[in-house]
Amino acid sequence: MQIRASLAAVLALVGFLTLVASNGVKEAKRGAESRRAGLVKLIHTRQGEVDSLGKELVRLRADVTSARRRLSATSADDARHLRDVQMWAGTTAMSGTGLEIRLSDSRRAAKTDADRESLAVHDVDLQLVVNALWAAGGEAVAVNGQRLVATSPIRAAGETITVNFRPLVPPYKVEAIGADRKQFEGSAVAQRFRQWVADYGLGFSLRSRSKVVVPAYVGALQLSSAHPVDASPATSPAPPAPGGR
Repeated sequence: MQIRASLAAVLALVGFLTLVASNGVKEAKRGAESRRAGLVKLIHTRQGEVDSLGKELVRLRADVTSARRRLSATSADDARHLRDVQMWAGTTAMSGTGLEIRLSDSRRAAKTDADRESLAVHDVDLQLVVNALWAAGGEAVAVNGQRLVATSPIRAAGETITVNFRPLVPPYKVEAIGADRKQFEGSAVAQRFRQWVADYGLGFSLRSRSKVVVPAYVGALQLSSAHPVDASPATSPAPPAPGGR
């Protein structure tokens, strides 16, 4: 009887501890989900605030531009110089004929981590495409509506690609005013992407457009001075070696 009583006590204790542990796990899970939901809500709120501030910045820059034009109205040379500076700085919207390139992840199922890397579009892929468009004569370039200027970073943040520190949602649309289609199609970058379409199923399309609209850059410009340099192949990133992602 004493043994049975001891066994019953042990089983009761084990059951109690199991119940406590189970409740603790459930409570921790609920807490994690609550924190995750709160973080997602905060991100959306901050993103909305950034978007609103960006629009306000564009409006204020337009006001400043109008004021400068009024001041320089007596000098056509000054007005023309101001337009040129704003165009090359990226602080004014532009439109014209150009190219539109779309990139997207492969729809194939990844079996390994290496497959997952090969079947996704990365920040370096966007960098290569953008540089090839500049080399093909692009005068203004945007990625998913984000205008690229001299200080624009294209980076990876985990599995997300950011441009101008703004997260992008795939597919990725790269628009370039003034880029020559034949020159871009003949580039090593375009050839490599066509090979990746065949090898990995990546999404890659190119089309000419009679009107491409590239918005103004809405971030802060921190350059105090700049001067042009001669472009050469040595200053451009080399395309990936054949056969690799």
